[in-house]
Amino acid sequence: MDADDPRMSNVDCAIARIGYAHGRTGIQIAEQWIVSHVDALIAVREGRAKNPMAFPGYGEGTSEETARRIVARLLDAGWRPPDTECLDLPDTPEVAS
Repeated sequence: MDADDPRMSNVDCAIARIGYAHGRTGIQIAEQWIVSHVDALIAVREGRAKNPMAFPGYGEGTSEETARRIVARLLDAGWRPPDTECLDLPDTPEVAS
């Protein structure tokens, strides 16, 4: 996606906009966010194992909380869940006869 793409209006995250502007794909941007959040979770858990009061502003440090953070970042980067109509489609398309 480039800066002229009308779908850029769905991208709230400035870092994702910069990524798209520099030619990164949505998958590359998603990987960046996921890696960042997983790395942060590991650091928080390791820090709290040594000192339970470490990273007081991070939150609970649970897998579920991290998953919510990742989903929020992806939505801010312009990702959208599939339309409910798509979810009702068969797994394999019908062969045209």
